[in-house]
Amino acid sequence: MSRLKTFYTADEITNNLYTSGSEYMTEDNVEYVGSYHSYATGERYTNQVWNSKISKQLFPYVKYDTTNEQYNQLKPNIVVRYETPLAMQPIVTKSDITNGFITRYFMQRINDPKILEVNQTTYQKWSSNTIDKKMYRALSMQWTITGNLDDTTYRGAFQPGVITKNKLEIANAITTIPDIANELTNLTQFYTDSDYVVPVDINGLDS
Repeated sequence: MSRLKTFYTADEITNNLYTSGSEYMTEDNVEYVGSYHSYATGERYTNQVWNSKISKQLFPYVKYDTTNEQYNQLKPNIVVRYETPLAMQPIVTKSDITNGFITRYFMQRINDPKILEVNQTTYQKWSSNTIDKKMYRALSMQWTITGNLDDTTYRGAFQPGVITKNKLEIANAITTIPDIANELTNLTQFYTDSDYVVPVDINGLDS
């Protein structure tokens, strides 16, 4: 098990912590009770201090739902299975540029810091529980891609720019996926001005 950084200062480490349960679990979904330590990066590991040989990473505790297991015991010939989401970058179309924004979708496994950007179809599968909603959190956001980059004032009225609008979207998204700000560091990603020429869509995505 390796940490995110090779070196941490003393100010970045909090040792000698203890949990009595219902707070954290190990990677194999086992509830953890005992000593642990944490880092400013948000990481938590077992043992009072870091030990590269025995320390295991801890994740927010999620109570295991035994419904599927019990159902399989009653109906062993029926398999209950969820789909796994796949990452996919958005494709900006002519209509998106006309609208001035794209809708972006993100998902994160409960016990994994990695964030996936997915498409609308995958997000809808999560909404319909085809992808396990107990194991994944998800959100959608309106991401501005055209207009003034910076804030302006017109006839005394404040007009937020692209950067401010996307900052506000991230601020709202943090309530669902707290680490989303670390993923969306480029506030002008997919930005285009009025001179942008959209490539010919050979796949019919603009229709």
